[in-house]
Amino acid sequence: MILRNGPALYPRREWLRLACGAAAAGLAGRSVAAEGTGRWDDQSIAEYTQKLFDWLKADFAQRASAVVGETGAGFTLEYDYMALTTDRARLRVFEKFRAGKLADKAGEKHIETCLAEFERVRKSLAAAEAVAMGTWKSSDEGEAQKEGKIYDSTVTAARLTVVLDNSRSMTPYLAALRAEITRDFSAAYFVEVNGCSMDRVAACPWFYCAPSSRVNPFSPERHIPQVPTLAERPHSAFIGWTRDAPSALECMVDLMRTDAIYWFCDFDDPTDERVIKELARKVVARKAKFYVHTLGKRVPPLLATLAEMSGGQVVRKRN
Repeated sequence: MILRNGPALYPRREWLRLACGAAAAGLAGRSVAAEGTGRWDDQSIAEYTQKLFDWLKADFAQRASAVVGETGAGFTLEYDYMALTTDRARLRVFEKFRAGKLADKAGEKHIETCLAEFERVRKSLAAAEAVAMGTWKSSDEGEAQKEGKIYDSTVTAARLTVVLDNSRSMTPYLAALRAEITRDFSAAYFVEVNGCSMDRVAACPWFYCAPSSRVNPFSPERHIPQVPTLAERPHSAFIGWTRDAPSALECMVDLMRTDAIYWFCDFDDPTDERVIKELARKVVARKAKFYVHTLGKRVPPLLATLAEMSGGQVVRKRN
């Protein structure tokens, strides 16, 4: 069942509160992840630190390839400690770390060395991107909007972006939803977020960003500004990025320049009106449509109002 909430269902004060665009000031001091104050063991620290390392390597490789493609110049990511090696002692360090079996001091040294090297490589990559940024030209010739169906909803978009809540309760529904969306919108851009908390300021929109023909891919705001240090608990930072729904949504507006967002979530997580208002300000300024799909729970009033104001829709449906 789809429920379309018309303006008559919302008193004028709701529209005025939503449109005010109040910044989410004062929230930045909150932890970006509950795990930041949680309990970690050697295995989980190693697991999530390695996930960060793997993400950085893949992200840097993609960015380096884009630089070479744009400039035609030879640019390589120059790793030292993390370069391919036949040194058995070094290989054992990497193997033990991945298994969570590296002693405390050795593990910290390994993490610190890798992070420092990633930051050095990031800086060299950013310098190359600064050059490429000046030569890039948009290939956007004015994309045509298309109309398609997502279940019973009619969606019109040229650049549909989709944010999926991949928390444990929602994962069973994702494959069917992806298939439903791509049936009419094969070029839709998908990102997944663990949870749908909207109670903190967006901290890492760049984490959810991808290259786009419409936006300069070498712009600094599209990329990680600095690799976390050991003191910043990189394992906790990484998991925080994967759970930052405000960042995913703001990325779609600010960095992917979407004209329609489709957000699938269950609203089992906390919200803060100031964070929602900041998102609303961006969505309205971009003139993007906002669709929010939940399995049946009531959508927070301001998000429902945003969907209606933007020309989008609130969907309540089990797919």
